[in-house]
Amino acid sequence: MSETPRTNRANRASRRPLDITFVLAVAVPLLVALALFLTNPGFGSAYFHQPTTPPLDRSVVVCPGSVGDGDQVTVGATGAGEASVADRSVDLPTHGAALADSDSDPVVITATGAAAPGLVATRSSTSPVAASACITPRADQWFTGVGAGPTHNSYVVLVNPNPGPAVADLTVLGDTGPIDVPALRGIAVPGHDSQIIDLGAVMPTQSALALHAVVERGQVAVSVRDRAAHLVGNAQDEDWLPAQGAPARDALLLGLAAGDGSRLLTVANPTDREITASVRLVSANSVFTPDDAPTLDIGPQSVSRVDLAHVLGSAKADGVVGVEVSASGTVTASLRSLVGGDVSLLAPSSSSSAATTVVVPRGEKDLVVGGAGAVGALTVVARDASGKELASKRVALSPQQGLTVPLPSGAVRVDVTPERTSFRGSVLVHGAHGLAVVPLRAPRLTSRVPFVKPGLPR
Repeated sequence: MSETPRTNRANRASRRPLDITFVLAVAVPLLVALALFLTNPGFGSAYFHQPTTPPLDRSVVVCPGSVGDGDQVTVGATGAGEASVADRSVDLPTHGAALADSDSDPVVITATGAAAPGLVATRSSTSPVAASACITPRADQWFTGVGAGPTHNSYVVLVNPNPGPAVADLTVLGDTGPIDVPALRGIAVPGHDSQIIDLGAVMPTQSALALHAVVERGQVAVSVRDRAAHLVGNAQDEDWLPAQGAPARDALLLGLAAGDGSRLLTVANPTDREITASVRLVSANSVFTPDDAPTLDIGPQSVSRVDLAHVLGSAKADGVVGVEVSASGTVTASLRSLVGGDVSLLAPSSSSSAATTVVVPRGEKDLVVGGAGAVGALTVVARDASGKELASKRVALSPQQGLTVPLPSGAVRVDVTPERTSFRGSVLVHGAHGLAVVPLRAPRLTSRVPFVKPGLPR
C-alpha cells in the first residue's frame, strides 16, 4: 500500500537537519557560564567590596627648602625604623626623633616598614624664626592670605617626589573675584625636581589673595613661603604659610604671637554666593565675641581682609590663644601677624580623635589646643630625641575653650592622646627674635587597598 501524503511529510520533517543558529543561541551562553563558574572562584558572589586598610608600609613627606640660618630637619614616626632623608639614611628611635642634616633645597623623606605609619617631620630655622611641618603630597588644598606686592610677597614651591612628570594648576581669588593668571595654569614639574613661582613677578598686586592648588597629574607637594619686607633698610622676614585641606564653615586659628603689631585676618569665599563671617576669640575660659569684633561680607569667589590689631590688643584679649571664624558658608582663612618685625602665620589645623605626634626644634615652646568635639581630656607627653620622657601632663578640655600647655625646652617630640573627644592644636616655637607655629596634623597610619578579584563586572 502506498504511503499517504501526510505520512511522507512527517518522515521528511524527521530527517530535516537542526537549525545551527538556534543551537548556537542556546549552547554558547551555557558554555560561557560554565567556563566562568569553573575558572572564576568568585563568580556569582557579590562584586563590590569595601577596601581593606592595612598598616602603611611606605610613607613619603616633603619638606620645603630652608629660609635662613640654623636650619634643621627633625623626623619622627609611630614606630622605630629607618628613614631616607634626601637619600641619606637615619635611624628613628622608638618614641624619639632624628635630627637630619640637609642642604637648603627641598627634602624628600621616605620611610618603610614599621617607620612608615605616622611619619612626621618639621623643617625649622633660627634666623629668621620659621618652621614648617613637612607635608604629604595632596591633590587639592588652599593657601589663604598670600601676597604679591613689594612689602608682602609669597613664593609657591612645588616639589615632585616621584620619577614621572606632574602637572599642577593654581587658581587665584582676589578681593573682587577670580584673577586670571595664565602663568599659573598647567605648571609642569619634572620627576624628582621642583619649581618656585614668585607671585610678585607673575601677578603683582596689593590685593588680598587666596590660592587654590590642584594637582592634575602625578603627585606634587605644594608649599608657600611668605615674606615680609621693609622698604627702608632692606630688612625682611620669612615664614611658611600652612595649607588648609578643604573649605569649612568654621576655622579655628590657634597660636597667637604676643606683642603689638598688625594682625591681618584673610577669609576666602570659594562658593558662588555671598557669605557673611564673624570673628570670635578663644581663651581658657570661653569662646566669646568682643564688642568691636568685625563682621566680614565676602562676595562670591572672592577674598576679604581685616586687621584685628585693635581687637587682639584690647584688655579683653588677655589670655586669648586663638581666633575662630564662623561663616554662613564654607570658607578658608588665615591669620598673619607681623610683630616686632617677625612674621608668623596661622591656618586651621586638622581635627584628630587619635593620638597625634609633632616634632619640633629644641628651645622654648608651648602646645596650644582647642576645638574639642566633646568634654574630654588630653594626655601630653614630651620627649627628647632619644625617646626619653621629659614631661607628662593630663589636661581636661571642653568645646568652649583653648588651653596652653608649656613644654620642656629640650623636647623635640610631643605626643598628644585624646580621651572621649577630638581636638585641634599647634606648637608655638619661641625664638630670640620671633615666633613660629607648627600645626598638629592627624596621623596617617593605614593605607586603603581596593578589593580586586578576577572576572568581569556585574
